[in-house]
Amino acid sequence: MKTASTLLRTFAKSGRVLYCSTVTRPDIAYPIAMLCRCMSRPTPALLGEAHCVLAYLHHTRDLGLCYKSGHRELHAFTDSDWATRRSTSGNTIQWQGCTIEWASTQQPSVALSSCKAEIMAASEAAKSTSYYRQLFEKLGFATPGPTTIYMDNKAAIDLAYNYNPEHHRRTKHITRRHFFIRELVEDQSNTVSYIPSADNIADFFTKILSNKDFPPPRHYHEHRVGRPDSRDTTIAT
Repeated sequence: MKTASTLLRTFAKSGRVLYCSTVTRPDIAYPIAMLCRCMSRPTPALLGEAHCVLAYLHHTRDLGLCYKSGHRELHAFTDSDWATRRSTSGNTIQWQGCTIEWASTQQPSVALSSCKAEIMAASEAAKSTSYYRQLFEKLGFATPGPTTIYMDNKAAIDLAYNYNPEHHRRTKHITRRHFFIRELVEDQSNTVSYIPSADNIADFFTKILSNKDFPPPRHYHEHRVGRPDSRDTTIAT
């Protein structure tokens, strides 16, 4: 009989669920990212969590990404979780009323404040919006006006817009590359707007949500695309 270690490594190497989490199913991006961080030390408990992800995919196999015609606004949502030693960045890029890119990644360095964690996540999202603006322009779908990036941290928004001497003592340690978003705001290709945490659809890329809080952001990203007999359920955390 295979051990839990062998089974979990087989689950990771298959790439099937990882493909879903990066290409078709943004709602499992966070749990798969968490499982991938533990691959060096798999346990029976982690194997059980992997089975929960597979069960969830089976019961929600009618969900998928849907594009809307005539709606070409490009915008992004970004968030971070400062509860761990190295924060988790979450962001999603929206176009044609559909999610075209999403990410749930561990930040490369320790954030000394939630403001730094948020500005790091926002700069990663800004890289993607800059890429898509150039791509769509070459394809003949130029984005009119600046692209809006929504985030729920007002201190990070202030930091993205201008340098404030009052914030120098608390932000002087932040690496210059994390202020890429400020450059895009200055050249008016991006704007940053506040959105309440309850309405931030990037929230479920950074933490585990309850069964009550999980469906709203999932429904924003995904819609039913087939198999009307499938059950739409969530796995209790």
